[in-house]
Amino acid sequence: MLMSARETTMRYQIGVASVALTSNVRSLLDQHAALYRQFRVERHSVPDEQIIRIGVTPTPFSLKHRRRFVVTVNDRTQFEPARVDEVLPYVEWAVNWELPRVMPGFLQLHASSLELDGAGIILPGDSGSGKSTLTAGLVAGGAKYLCDEFALIDSDTLKLHPYPRAICIKKPSYAAVESVGFTPAANRYYFKGSKGHVTFINPTDARPDAIGGECRVRYVIFPKYVAGAEPTLIPINRAEAAFALHGVCFNLLTCEVVGLDVLAGLVRGAKCFRLVSGEIHKTCDLVRNLVRSEGKALAKSA
Repeated sequence: MLMSARETTMRYQIGVASVALTSNVRSLLDQHAALYRQFRVERHSVPDEQIIRIGVTPTPFSLKHRRRFVVTVNDRTQFEPARVDEVLPYVEWAVNWELPRVMPGFLQLHASSLELDGAGIILPGDSGSGKSTLTAGLVAGGAKYLCDEFALIDSDTLKLHPYPRAICIKKPSYAAVESVGFTPAANRYYFKGSKGHVTFINPTDARPDAIGGECRVRYVIFPKYVAGAEPTLIPINRAEAAFALHGVCFNLLTCEVVGLDVLAGLVRGAKCFRLVSGEIHKTCDLVRNLVRSEGKALAKSA
């Protein structure tokens, strides 16, 4: 049950995202803090207009009206979930909705993003492609986590930047994620609209140094989960990759630099693949072996 208390603001610097969560719902604040404890700050060092301010207020319960939770973003009502177990997912959604406005200097792709042996990897895909599950498996196996929802590309440097939000895992993937060593935060489960039941995991539960830093994108891999399939990497050309990335870009027209130019520069320095993703351990091994074998080849040729 969510318990009400005195209104409190908790501030976080989650990679490049500055977030302030204000609520009088104590258990929501506690659950959010469990996922982002390592990012707590006393104050933000960025201008006020760059801070994503999320508010959550329960409405009074009466015989005529069920209690609802009003979720605001910078004082604008964004969502009004009715279920207690929907509140945290809507808080996460609210931050995602506001990112393009406060970060116009980044091209933002719907993709997981990681760093492995210094190489940036982006895993673009729609919901259901398995990118978050694959991300959790790669992080558990040694990769550095940047995000499971966004690839944030600096439009000037073309570098990938971290926004290490909690990894959102849908119910069909619970067993796969647990098999690589992750468990939900305090065994908490939530409801996320059309996505159904989900849980969130803190990537540093794998190890304290699980969060990566800015890096160059060296691999663009489009995963597609196929139950029972043998994991397979299929090389694609850069033009095909750029065209596919165009379809998962959140802010192609509002980025400060022409978005198509950023995409072209991004794929120019990357190797591009489609990935048939199957059993989680085999799929992670395939991706790790790709990056590490090419890293060793580069080291020998240097």
